[in-house]
Amino acid sequence: MSLTELNACLKDVWTCTEHNNLARAKTRLKPLDKETKKKIMTLKIAEKTPLFLACWKGFVHFVNYFLDECGADIEQKGIFEVSEDQSRHLVTPLWCAAVANKLDVVKTLVIHGANVNGESDTKSTPVRSACFMTNIDVVKYLVKQGADIHKPNINGGTCLINSVQSVTLCQFLVDNGADVNAQDNSGNLALHYAIREGRIDSVRLLVKCGSNVLIKNELGDDALQTASLRGFDTIVYYLLEASKLSEQRIIDAYELMGANYVDEKHDIPQGIQFWKKSLEMRQELSELVEGKPYPKDNNQAYENETEFKNVKDLEKIISCPDAIYMQALLIRERILGPKHKDTTFGLMYRGAVYADTHRYQRCIDIWSYALHLRHVNFEALNHETIFINLLSITKLFWEIWTEQQDHSSEEERLKFDDVCRVIEICVDQIENSIEIPVDQSDIKKLRHKEYFHTVLLLSLHLLNLMCYMELEEENSFKFRKLVHKLIVLNPLGQRGEHLLHLATDYRSSSVDNEECSRLPNVKLVQLLINCGADVNCVDSRRNTPLHVLGQSLKQDRSSSCPYDKIADLLVLHGAHVDACNTLGEVAYQVMVNKNKMIVPFDHITLKCLASKVIRKHALKYEGEVPESLKPFIEMH
Repeated sequence: MSLTELNACLKDVWTCTEHNNLARAKTRLKPLDKETKKKIMTLKIAEKTPLFLACWKGFVHFVNYFLDECGADIEQKGIFEVSEDQSRHLVTPLWCAAVANKLDVVKTLVIHGANVNGESDTKSTPVRSACFMTNIDVVKYLVKQGADIHKPNINGGTCLINSVQSVTLCQFLVDNGADVNAQDNSGNLALHYAIREGRIDSVRLLVKCGSNVLIKNELGDDALQTASLRGFDTIVYYLLEASKLSEQRIIDAYELMGANYVDEKHDIPQGIQFWKKSLEMRQELSELVEGKPYPKDNNQAYENETEFKNVKDLEKIISCPDAIYMQALLIRERILGPKHKDTTFGLMYRGAVYADTHRYQRCIDIWSYALHLRHVNFEALNHETIFINLLSITKLFWEIWTEQQDHSSEEERLKFDDVCRVIEICVDQIENSIEIPVDQSDIKKLRHKEYFHTVLLLSLHLLNLMCYMELEEENSFKFRKLVHKLIVLNPLGQRGEHLLHLATDYRSSSVDNEECSRLPNVKLVQLLINCGADVNCVDSRRNTPLHVLGQSLKQDRSSSCPYDKIADLLVLHGAHVDACNTLGEVAYQVMVNKNKMIVPFDHITLKCLASKVIRKHALKYEGEVPESLKPFIEMH
């Protein structure tokens, strides 16, 4: 049977399975020999075999027929899409049936010899994923058949962690030996997850069964701190009753609860009550508890506010919401420390609120401080630093600039120091991660390149913004010095692009699928050239910036970008119009516009022609020409 005939038969069988018509499927497959049937069972539509489709639908009669009569591979994996979180997983038929809650199919697959611990692409077993879906009957059956409830997935998540939404399921797993103190890769217990979801019944069960409330995750959160950060007062009070905790931990909990009520629940009166309760405890236990630490230096991000020291201080600011909000941020930073994600997330949230009300400078001050905390406390190219802090503040700057072209008060206008400070952080990030560590895995190297490329793009958009700002002579010198430093670092993008390549590529306008500013831009190209960028630099495909500009023009014909002016600028500063990339494309041929095209002989020198002859005839030039001439010859 030809491949076309096989696919036609597969399509018929697939349709029969979808519509639960086993009789018609049998009629279609009956004339075929066993090998042909088995071959059809290996073919896929939408990344699923007929057996996989039958398991997902729950058609046990189809499953038995495909296994018994057609020789379907019981372990052949397909793609399962989880509608709840829209994730896709490569899994076995048993995993599919377990998650789809098709108990009859699960039973027949096990009877036919399916591996009860067959892993998905994330090393999740059928029983673990069935726990996530709260398919209790499936879980109980699989455990009875020997499923391993202790086996974690790639992130260290266990069956018990996946079951915190159901106290019944948690009890079953604990009764069958599940470790209540098993931690995932981030140090979280099932107890942490139960608290985050506000599952008080599961929390009670886990604590009763021996879950250690003092175990901290990688952020330093134990059970009480986790509950306090989310404002779950019922869980907080339970943990205080069920566990013996230090007075300082209890005070911290009340203070964090107050911050949560102020910031996230928008209930300032209740938040203040929690803070008053913490002050009362401090007063009662003054001999047992160390004095409350206060920041020594005023912080512009917090409008120079310092924490209240007593009830009298607190009463003074009750009528000032901004001051109360600053207290919440101050408390989080003191208790959680600068590395905790809730410290910086709280800053980002409060800044966003100010931005929504057009109080842009307040947002800039707070977001700049959040970026500073991440920059000084985390390794370069941290995901949150780039995609939350840097990307957000870059977009904010451009939004402010766009708006202030129409109207804006002097106080809300962009300031050189604010933008320059962020550019300096970008340059530091690039300088500190210019080389990929040799001991990294391939996946980490790819992620490193992606993150590094993103920082390069964000840097360009910030430089582009600065090109529009009117700078005093002193600031202009400082800025150009910073740009020169960046160019000297010679950072390269994912495909070996130099800064000038990225600046001439219209695709650089978007960062992480979000447009920041419009590229290419004449002013930015001029800036880079003036600060030392090489107009004849080449990427991994030996494209020069002139090549990239031409490619952008062909893909961006609707743009109002002055491609001709940028081309003239590159050529004026020595760009070789006859430079050749790895595809054999010559720069002046790529850079063609319906209004104008480059005349090559206006710019080609005898030196260029000599290089082209050497390359064309593959003449040996090693040892015959100075080393400094080799890149020039290779360019042609």
